[in-house]
This record gives sequence, structure tokens and C-alpha cells, in this order.
Amino acid sequence: MSTRVVKPVDHGSAEAKRHGITRSSHWPAVEKAFRKIHPQCVACLVKSIAHVQIHHRFPFHYCVALGRPDLELDPRNLITLCEHEGGPEHHLLIGHLADWKSSNTDVANDALLFRGMGRAEIRKDPRWIKKEANRLIQLDKMSAKDKAAFIKSMNATFPKK
Repeated sequence: MSTRVVKPVDHGSAEAKRHGITRSSHWPAVEKAFRKIHPQCVACLVKSIAHVQIHHRFPFHYCVALGRPDLELDPRNLITLCEHEGGPEHHLLIGHLADWKSSNTDVANDALLFRGMGRAEIRKDPRWIKKEANRLIQLDKMSAKDKAAFIKSMNATFPKK
């Protein structure tokens, strides 16, 4: 019996397209290589390539729009999170704080903070509720001050190589 791998929806690409940004032609190779090295969700440690999504810690369309297109393909900016019906949905809950149009730039720390927790448990956690209420502002709604703060955070987290 063969197991069919269903490619998950590329939420990042869909959101980037809304801002007129497309993925690099090198993304499929980078994604495949990262998935091979990191085949499990960092929040639940489930090892299943069929249910793991490669997530950008700093959304790639923000990086491209704000002067750091290199971070789309930089492994330092990537993390694996699960995405499957009936599962904990760590990609949506921890990676995007329950909104595909937003993101959680503290996802690496939060994956450890919420490790092993299921969907209902995460949603009830006061720390998650606070994070959800203060999630990243959508790119097209950011003020110049918000963009400057995002760029500063992005560059401090991932200095140019």
C-alpha cells in the first residue's frame, strides 16, 4: 500500500500574491532541502512529511517588500510546523496566531513554549491569547514607524551574511 503525500496549501504564497510578490524560483529546492533535514513539527515533534509545512519566521513577502529578499531562502528564517485536519494545527496557531494574513515572528520560542499542546489547550492559554491580540500588523496596514521597527527586528534577528 502506498502513502500519497498531499501538498499542503501554500498560504504564504497566497498572501504574498495579494501584495504583488511572488516566490523565488529557487524556493521549491530550498523547501525540499529544509524539509529533508527538518521532517518534523518543532512544536509537537510529529515526524510526517505529509503534514509538515515549512514556515517563514519573518514572512517572506514582508522581507521582500522591506529590503531583505534573501530571507525567503535563508534556512535561519525557516521552521517546520504541522498542518493537518484533526491535528494540533501548529502552523496556523503558533506560526500565524490563527490568522493566515498575519504571522508570529517569535514562532521559534513559542513552538517550545507550546510544545506538546493541542489546539484547544493552546487557544485557552493566556499567553497565546495575549499574543493573538497583539499579532503582527498586515503589511499593507503598517505605518512607516511599524515598518522601521519590523526592519530593525528582522536585521537584528538575521544579520546579513
